[in-house]
Amino acid sequence: MREAEHLPAIRRIESILRRMREPSSPLRTMLSADVDHPPDLPFALDVTRMDRSTLGNRLNRGVVVAIRPQVYIAAPDDGARAYDESLLAEVRGITDRARGPLWFSHSTAAQLHGAWTYRTPLQVHVTHPVSQHVERDDEAVVVRHHTPLQERDRTNVGGVPVTSLARTLVDCIRTLPRTSAVVACDSLFRLGAGPWDVARVMSESRGKRGIVQAREVLELCDPRSASPGESVLRLVAADAGLPRPECQAEVVTGAGTFFLDVALPDRRVAFEFDGEVKYGGGVYGDPDEVRRAEADRQLALERAGWIVVRVRWDDLDDPVALEQRLRKAYAEAGRRHKHAALSFAP
Repeated sequence: MREAEHLPAIRRIESILRRMREPSSPLRTMLSADVDHPPDLPFALDVTRMDRSTLGNRLNRGVVVAIRPQVYIAAPDDGARAYDESLLAEVRGITDRARGPLWFSHSTAAQLHGAWTYRTPLQVHVTHPVSQHVERDDEAVVVRHHTPLQERDRTNVGGVPVTSLARTLVDCIRTLPRTSAVVACDSLFRLGAGPWDVARVMSESRGKRGIVQAREVLELCDPRSASPGESVLRLVAADAGLPRPECQAEVVTGAGTFFLDVALPDRRVAFEFDGEVKYGGGVYGDPDEVRRAEADRQLALERAGWIVVRVRWDDLDDPVALEQRLRKAYAEAGRRHKHAALSFAP
């Protein structure tokens, strides 16, 4: 019998995770995906003691938002967390008005599990065991799926019913845009999705929409990615036609040992992602000190013969231009390698 097409990628991912779990592995702490706890749903407001005039006034002022009939919450912020708060508000409304069994699934389950998101459409995915009659016809952001879920594909997070990590991962890599799918895949494996559980769900999903993309995303997945930006950067490198990079490559220099975000060790090329968060102070320390440490790190790597390409969020907005930068650096490293080989030739 021919082997399932997704199994080689599953074996590779399982091997990566096994090495990360080793007690002596410096990457062991990455398995938490930097999530302290899954996101909390907003509290539903008790408006039973509020007269209709007062409630109407607060709704008109935008202080209170109606999520579902008789389900109200404080208005979400308009800042950087607006997407998260809007989605969680919808989850609260659906949960409080549910009349039958349901499980949040796909990208919604990924967020409730605490996984990373990247340009994920603002949709709330709900899976029902049977077709449901929905009274509201204005659920623009709600996507309802109707399929029976086995017990092993169901769980809950903070009391909210969601699909299991493995089922969530496969649903995401089948249905999300490709870049968003890679980010979710890396993160969900780090959060604990079992490779062989994922393999089972992949086999059960054979013939479903998006299964071809799902296999491709598994091929591209690497749970050693330390941030959504690194996951996207690795995908851009793959689309540039470069060899498969190594995540968190360990490099010894005269100034110490460093782990590179995305590396091509054969030619000593490193692609380093600079997220804004580490320059924002707090647990990352003084921003000026962080920048000085980054500069010292880059100098040490360059003295060790590495070409370092630094990438920021705005670079990811133009993947074609970024691909050209990455290919140019790889070609330059090839010329250096060839020149060095000729210099040492007898």
